[in-house]
Amino acid sequence: MHSLPLASPACRAALLLAMAGLAAGPAPASGTRVGFKDAFAMARGNAFVATADNPSAVYYNPAGLTQLDGARLSASVYAVRLSSDYRGAAGTASLDAGFQTIPQTFFGWHQPGEAWACGFGVYLPFGLSTDWPKGRETIPPSPLRTHATHNEERYVTFNPVFAWQFTPALSIGGGLTYNRLNVDLQRELGITSALTDLLRFKADGDTFGFNCGLLWKPAPEHAFGLSYQHHTSIKLNGTTDTVPLVPGTEPSSSRFAFPEVVIVGYSYRPTSQWNIEANLDWTNWDRVKTFTIAKPSGPLPLPFNWKSGCFYELGVTRWLGSHWNVSGGWLYTEDSTPDATYTPAVPDSNRAFYSLGAGYTTSRFSAMLAWHEGVSSTRTVSGSPPSLIGATADGTYKNSLRAFALSAEWRF
Repeated sequence: MHSLPLASPACRAALLLAMAGLAAGPAPASGTRVGFKDAFAMARGNAFVATADNPSAVYYNPAGLTQLDGARLSASVYAVRLSSDYRGAAGTASLDAGFQTIPQTFFGWHQPGEAWACGFGVYLPFGLSTDWPKGRETIPPSPLRTHATHNEERYVTFNPVFAWQFTPALSIGGGLTYNRLNVDLQRELGITSALTDLLRFKADGDTFGFNCGLLWKPAPEHAFGLSYQHHTSIKLNGTTDTVPLVPGTEPSSSRFAFPEVVIVGYSYRPTSQWNIEANLDWTNWDRVKTFTIAKPSGPLPLPFNWKSGCFYELGVTRWLGSHWNVSGGWLYTEDSTPDATYTPAVPDSNRAFYSLGAGYTTSRFSAMLAWHEGVSSTRTVSGSPPSLIGATADGTYKNSLRAFALSAEWRF
């Protein structure tokens, strides 16, 4: 099949429809927010902002670093498996549900008796990837191939922070973030069976931001935490392939917005052996409206129109003697993608998480292993945008998530 003339109205209309399909990739991939940074916090349903007493406080609440004693280094691995099973009028499809591993590391230092503390973290606040079957991988071809095949996003944050203890009861903290984003978003056009039938946007960029937090402990039994992570806007430069509609690879650029996050929490500690905490964790996805990819064949708008949502988090920890602890938690997340812009690139739905974990601590070393399972009711999508060939992503989706986390910490 020969390419349409680049300037023709048919080509421009086809490109607009094709890129509207691609539009589901960039922000929704980040819509799968990675809020879990530490196994201890994860085991507690991620309710940690009012506790924040290990190096991962750099992310959860930097004010908590004033609670540390000496230098502490932690490393964590979060291994997550996303699954989604689709059923629609055109057939069925299933997400390639292998485990993805996300490493993160944090360092914190506070000299006992001093008012100040500092820390540094490297972590991924947004990201993950999804893979749906390509048209040539299944018979009959996947009905979702023109909406999503491979969608990968890697958003890495480098975060130095500083904290100050004003009184024994009140600390604040914060720091700058340097954020690096790489995206590789692919799907098929569906207009030919050739191996080169492809729509791909690949780009990278970086930007700066900041985070801050507050910790107030009016009594030994009570603690209140507040954390704020600033929104970012990243200029991306890369390339777009639209084969066979446009000959060659086009230089492209765009600007993607990422939301601010606000977390508030209360921790109740009736005795030194118990810690019960509840958090409200809000993500402002309303910032993600319409972005535009600039390219030689013409600017193309990418509609998202996401909606803000909350994580509702509850966790409890019980210390068993001087070394062991066990935790359990519950978390409920609200979906952020309306049907009108829904994409299978992100299997988004309301979801409840159940978590468990166990840890072992010595004077110099500690380790924590946690597990959680995210389950959701079947989501029915209606009125999703059509792809270039007129296919929609309408149908039912059964989504689930399973993850393990392992954290190790050394004290110096």
